[in-house]
Amino acid sequence: MSLIEAVTVPKWGMTMTEGKITQWMVGEGDAIVRGQEILEIETTKVTNVVESAASGTLRRIVLKEGTTAPVGALAGVVTDDAATPDEIEAFIASYADRMGVGEEGDGTAIVPRSVAVGGGTVNLLEAGEGDKDVVLFLHGFGGDLTTWLFNQPEIAQTMRTIAVDLPGHGNSTPIAGPDVLSGITSAVLASIQDVESTRIHLVAHSFGGAVAASIAAREPSRIASVTLIAPIGLGKGISRDFLIDFIAAERRRPLQGVLERLFADPSKITNDMVEGTLRFKRLEGVSEALTEIAGVIANETGQVQAISETLSALSCPVLLIWGQNDQIVPLPRREDLPANVELRVIPSVGHMPQMEASSTVNEAIRENIQRG
Repeated sequence: MSLIEAVTVPKWGMTMTEGKITQWMVGEGDAIVRGQEILEIETTKVTNVVESAASGTLRRIVLKEGTTAPVGALAGVVTDDAATPDEIEAFIASYADRMGVGEEGDGTAIVPRSVAVGGGTVNLLEAGEGDKDVVLFLHGFGGDLTTWLFNQPEIAQTMRTIAVDLPGHGNSTPIAGPDVLSGITSAVLASIQDVESTRIHLVAHSFGGAVAASIAAREPSRIASVTLIAPIGLGKGISRDFLIDFIAAERRRPLQGVLERLFADPSKITNDMVEGTLRFKRLEGVSEALTEIAGVIANETGQVQAISETLSALSCPVLLIWGQNDQIVPLPRREDLPANVELRVIPSVGHMPQMEASSTVNEAIRENIQRG
């Protein structure tokens, strides 16, 4: 039997509905291998690549560069040598999404929620099912829950997941006070009271790593695993200029330059990402909240937080993931890390491995969860 494999517009993020074909990285007739990057697609959030699910030959490009198509639309066809032209044509003709009819969904329940906490609100996006464990995603400074658009949908296929807009970010209310990290931690815990009887798998990025460590310090018995991506708190080195410049940027071009520092490949940044970040930064109270948060991240001497002691006290699996080319939080020395911590370094990736190397990161998250 001939192998015929569809290349489709993927669903990156729980709310993604369409994507734009920006570049085919291979041409018709080219031999490809499973896992090879073959197609670049732009969403409203970020530009990312599609990997081939099979080895073979790209026999047909259905969606040309510049085409915008719904999630699930047929973009191309990969086959083995045995597939005939008639078989390929029949496959294309029978493919339900070939004319731009998007898939109805993968059956994963998506529940956006706004939870009242201490006079404000915390915005959550819940997906997946499960009554035992929950995976809690915590983003970094200046981000929001869409940081996990390539990760939450994958993990939610088998587990209940909750992504949080940290207070002062996304659609969550800014908070003020003398100890902003403690306040954010309390707000996050209050927002997930309905999962009080479950174990928590923490997945956090950058500043979110400090929030995750704070949660783990308060409720260590509930923590089933910890996966931290380029977290703060494990050394003194940090690009404080990034924090300062992010807060100061009020126009598109300066902000784009700041955001590009997050990625090893600056082309990942889209216009919509820049515009969305600008809109967020212009909301009432956000600038003040970010300034307070930046102050608990770094000062003139470097990083302020220290999470090594908290991590070393945990009995659950602890995994660190770092991009080798991180310009924001430098890769720590292995000898400076707690003995119970595993470190994985991803080459050719910056401060956003969950976006730049999402398949690798998702696999690592799953493995760490399974150990918990």
